[in-house]
Amino acid sequence: MEKDDLIKDDFLRELIRSSPLDSPSDDFVDRVMANIQASPEASVAAKPFYLYLKSALPYALITLFVLVVIATSDLPVFNWLPGKDFVVDRLVSYFGTFFTVLKNAFASKYVAWGLLISFSAGVLFIIDRLFSRQTTV
Repeated sequence: MEKDDLIKDDFLRELIRSSPLDSPSDDFVDRVMANIQASPEASVAAKPFYLYLKSALPYALITLFVLVVIATSDLPVFNWLPGKDFVVDRLVSYFGTFFTVLKNAFASKYVAWGLLISFSAGVLFIIDRLFSRQTTV
């Protein structure tokens, strides 16, 4: 039935005429307002420290990149900075020695087992944090 058909139907027309309009009781609004619970005030929570680190990371990377470019360039303005010769002659050999020491340190079975256990624990911790994250409303 469509809306126009409802009014043309005799039974419905008589039903609509005979039924009074519903109106709320006199104290309806007061009772509804009394049952509404006050919502707690939103408090400003302190940001975790890692959020500050996360926001500062791009700036630190850009600064490091600019410093590396300036340190490895032989621009006459930066004569007080060591240039490419310093990087090639000194720093590369220092890094070679550093990586050799690291390789010898990680060759130990105790260090290898410690790294395996630490890596496994870290992966399990990250998985736990991802799957048990609670949403705030």
